[in-house]
Amino acid sequence: MTETNVLPWVEVNEMMDDEYRQLVVAEALGHYPKASPELNKFALDILKKTIQVNGFRSFQSIPPHMAKIQVVKEFKVNDLVAAAVICLWAEKQHELIESLAKAARDANIPVPESWGWQQARYGFVQGEDTPEFDQLATDLSAQKTKPESDHYLLAALWLSHSLHEK
Repeated sequence: MTETNVLPWVEVNEMMDDEYRQLVVAEALGHYPKASPELNKFALDILKKTIQVNGFRSFQSIPPHMAKIQVVKEFKVNDLVAAAVICLWAEKQHELIESLAKAARDANIPVPESWGWQQARYGFVQGEDTPEFDQLATDLSAQKTKPESDHYLLAALWLSHSLHEK
């Protein structure tokens, strides 16, 4: 078996348009106060160190619309911010991700029962390395409208690395 190339989450920007990137960031920022304690700490530690706006002492004091602008900018260039945002987005979208994982298991694609942010934060595998799974996600997304169709494709990237973990 050939070595699988795991790409850092910042690389997902190549597959996103600006509108969808802003939606993912908005969903992630809206979810972080409700995130599981460990994920909240992981994400907040990164956001506090990275996102600064003049006139505000801490990330939490930045008004959401201003924070979003800065996080979108950093999401494009900073792998830690990209990983934190994607992990928050994925926890918020856990039902959609689980439905994709179940469809994959029903199609005899070996998606693990448990794949959380602790494993997925390291990155994703491109579709050509997981052709059956990529095709399944593409077919499912084709049945949806935007942004849900894009969510399915991002969910597929979220789960992609799990197919190569032993």
